[in-house]
Amino acid sequence: MAEYAAESRSHRLLAVWGHHAPQLLCGSIVLAVGIGLLPPPGLLMLTAPVALMLFILGTWLAMRRHDRRLCEHCMSSMPLNAAEHAVKMGRRFWMAHTGSEKRFLIPYLIVLLGSNFATGPIGRTFWAVMQLSMIYLILSNTTHRRLQPWCPWCSDGGGGQEEDDDVAPPPLPHNDRQLA
Repeated sequence: MAEYAAESRSHRLLAVWGHHAPQLLCGSIVLAVGIGLLPPPGLLMLTAPVALMLFILGTWLAMRRHDRRLCEHCMSSMPLNAAEHAVKMGRRFWMAHTGSEKRFLIPYLIVLLGSNFATGPIGRTFWAVMQLSMIYLILSNTTHRRLQPWCPWCSDGGGGQEEDDDVAPPPLPHNDRQLA
């Protein structure tokens, strides 16, 4: 807490911005889809996308800075039954791990970027769905970062399931008799 009080107001503001960055990025994606489907008139048609892109870059940098530190807000929002909560988030853990593999990431990025060139009502709908799919990726990575100690893919050698160790020695015999 003393470290937090020693920081300047701008650093504290940046820390709060970084803490709320996943929600801000999700809102920015929705706003980008809205601008893409219903472009604003006049000069806003040029300035709104540029301002949104600058906001997204700044938010992403604030999130990366936040992820490298221990956040008091994140620790206080940690559920008391984190292990049980992690079991319910299995799909998000899977997505966080699968989404970082090159064999899935590169095709996803190609389709995501390629959807920008889709035209017509069906093409624009496909574009909007692809852009909105990034929200689940952001939420998956945020969940993984906060509940990583309970991630089944990070523990037990990956794969999300515990493996039985066949070479473990048998338990030692236990004697409950008193010696007096």
